[in-house]
Amino acid sequence: MAILLAWTGCQSDPSESNRAFGDNTAVPISDDSDYPELEENWGFINTEGALVITGNFDETRGFREGLALVRKGDKWGFINRDGATVIPPKFKSAWSFQGGKARVMEFSDKLGIIDQKGNYLLPPEYTEIKAYADGLIAVKKDSLFAYLDENGQIAIPPSFQDAWNFHDGLAKVALDGKMTVIDKTGTPVFDASFQRLGNFAEGLAKAKWKDKFGYLNKNGKPVIQNKYDNAGDFNEGVAVVGMGEKYGLINQKGNFLVQPQYQTIFYAGNNRWVVVNEGKFGLIDQLGNIIAEPVYQQIYTFVEDRAIYQRDDLWGYLDTAGKEITPPQYGLAWSFQSGLARVGFRQGIGFIDTTGNPVILPDFADVRDFQEGLATVRL
Repeated sequence: MAILLAWTGCQSDPSESNRAFGDNTAVPISDDSDYPELEENWGFINTEGALVITGNFDETRGFREGLALVRKGDKWGFINRDGATVIPPKFKSAWSFQGGKARVMEFSDKLGIIDQKGNYLLPPEYTEIKAYADGLIAVKKDSLFAYLDENGQIAIPPSFQDAWNFHDGLAKVALDGKMTVIDKTGTPVFDASFQRLGNFAEGLAKAKWKDKFGYLNKNGKPVIQNKYDNAGDFNEGVAVVGMGEKYGLINQKGNFLVQPQYQTIFYAGNNRWVVVNEGKFGLIDQLGNIIAEPVYQQIYTFVEDRAIYQRDDLWGYLDTAGKEITPPQYGLAWSFQSGLARVGFRQGIGFIDTTGNPVILPDFADVRDFQEGLATVRL
């Protein structure tokens, strides 16, 4: 088994997220043949390790906003924290609730959005539904995208071959064969005549023109000139940029806070940046001060003030001061959720608390992360 985490460095310059509802907790989309009959059932434990929901579910997902996805046969529905069925399993696919809304797919392959009672807020008639952002959501019904408001009313008519989420009051769209940036009325603010264009983050968007990256303001005007070979979004007033094969940090005036000197840098949260030097991972702050020396095989981003690291081929946890909360001792490690983290003990998968003390020892065939105080387990 491998660590169930993904790392993306600045070097690859990944495209921005344009997620639909609950993409991080989406269930499979499939037919009966994809769900072989198994002997195991799934339930939920509390933070004491006690089994509190023992329903005969074929598969489960974690709780979100008081409801959890469950599967019976090839159909998905929702239960509450008492284990009672709130929305009967009937969907081909479904996603966790966010803001009282969940995306679902009918067996017609059409998408809609339901409330927490299972009533449709948007009828199942769309082929694509993206994410609510800044109060608007991009949907595709036929061949074009439109934007709807929180009440499902058309805010911007179907006009776009593709559409992205709103950020800072602006969104990228594909209009008449070219990229354009619109405001919330659908009015083009500027044509994105750039090789690449990122989302607006903290008022600025990275863009590439004439084979170099710079940054634009909301009027599409360059405010940091295109002189970088690579660039990332701003976080806490700081962005990662690349010059040649080295990476550093700049502020919103384009001044270097950390000169290009690392193989890779990426934002780790909590005003910390992971740096890679000669293949080893470390941590710095936005001024380049060393928080953790680059001696690790890997460091992931901070979740609940803890970051997973790898050293000597084993895994442990760092705090935001760079202190090792645990030595490298686990064969597997996951991020903290609800103050607990899954780790691989010799006997199986269990949980530790934020100080590294074991609190739930391996007792189930399989376990998932805690969400809202409950974790799904295979019985």
